[in-house]
Amino acid sequence: MESETISVEMFNEFVQVAELELTPEESKSIREKMNEQLRVIHELESIPLDEQLTPVIHGNPYPRDIQAPLREDIWKPFENTQGIIDQAPRSQDGYIVSPDVPHQKLG
Repeated sequence: MESETISVEMFNEFVQVAELELTPEESKSIREKMNEQLRVIHELESIPLDEQLTPVIHGNPYPRDIQAPLREDIWKPFENTQGIIDQAPRSQDGYIVSPDVPHQKLG
C-alpha cells in the first residue's frame, strides 16, 4: 500500500481499546481494509466542489434558505440527580455502577 494512514502501532492500539483478539492475518486484513476506506474518503474529499452548490437530501433540493438553523446547546442541570441514582440497582459515591460484562471467546 503506497501510504498508510493507520499504522500497525495505531491499529494495535485500536484493537487493545476494543478488547479484541485477532490473529495476525485478521489484523493485517482489517487494517488494509480500513486504510483502503480512508484512501477512498481522501479521494472523494479531493473532488473540487462549487461552494455555491445547493445541498440535496436523497436527490431532493435542500436549499439553505429552508434549512433549520442550528440550535444553541444550553446546559440545564437536572435538579433531582439523587432520585435517578436511587433508582439504579447499584450506586457508589453518587455514581451509578454498571454491571461487569463477562468476556467470552467467540468462534
